[in-house]
Amino acid sequence: MLPLKILPMLAVGAPPFDSPDYHFELKWDGIRCLAFLTANTRLQSRNGREISFQYPELANLHRQVKADNVVLDGEIIALDDGKPSFFRLQSRLHVTSAAGIREASRTNPVLYVAFDLLYLKGESLMNQPLTTRQELLHTVLSPGPHLMASTPIPHSGTALFKQVAALGLEGVVGKDKNSPYLPGKRSPYWKKARVVKSGDFVICGYTTNPQGRSDLSAILVGLYAGKELCSYGLVGSGFSQSEINHLLTLFTGLKRAEPPLADPPSLPNLHWLEPRLVCEVEYLAVTPDRHLRHPLYKGLRDRPSTACRVENLV
Repeated sequence: MLPLKILPMLAVGAPPFDSPDYHFELKWDGIRCLAFLTANTRLQSRNGREISFQYPELANLHRQVKADNVVLDGEIIALDDGKPSFFRLQSRLHVTSAAGIREASRTNPVLYVAFDLLYLKGESLMNQPLTTRQELLHTVLSPGPHLMASTPIPHSGTALFKQVAALGLEGVVGKDKNSPYLPGKRSPYWKKARVVKSGDFVICGYTTNPQGRSDLSAILVGLYAGKELCSYGLVGSGFSQSEINHLLTLFTGLKRAEPPLADPPSLPNLHWLEPRLVCEVEYLAVTPDRHLRHPLYKGLRDRPSTACRVENLV
């Protein structure tokens, strides 16, 4: 029997590198997802949440494997002009009505990219070397319109990173060829190199500007240090009007009178929020007074706010 839940293995941040001991893959800009394939398809998010109902176009993944009782690790992505686009994918994250999901699957269809095989015929492969798991993965999958397997490239992580940067993609992941799969662990067996620095931050509030964007001017983000939520400043770029409208809808039920931050900034037209939503922000550096240089909002993320911590900054 397959387990009910598996927490995914996580990578550590690293600069681009070459190594004969590693395989390198694209870092897909999507939603981490484990696929449990038996007589049906069950999809689990990075934090263990059931998300099968949100992606009906992936309901038949179990018919595209040549074995029973399989668990895949991979990424749900949406494509824009042939490239992964989290902007297109993020419209799927918080749609819960049946009609909304049907429309979203029509306008922004997704693809599941499998990069690891954790169970085969009900037996765990997690203690097997990565090369063994990946060879079996390519053997058992039947790629289709909504399923593909990631193809690893040996040794040359630096060259791949340059190609990825030139194409405007997110980055590269290097994986030790002989590594086991360590569920729920962040391990140096896997190393990710992003084209720009990026992190997940808690949305703690937002500002408005009566002389400018009166609906939403910027969001105020924070990270946990111990039990305290600390401010990391404003993010005011990267918002389309449709995303602003979507965020304001989500903010309606999260407004609060008191700041959730241990060190709340004094800013005009600042509206506090319950610290529940998480977003990804790209940035160049963090200043000594904990502000992000040239931050760019990249979309909401499906993870608990308490996982957004100072020690995870790269």
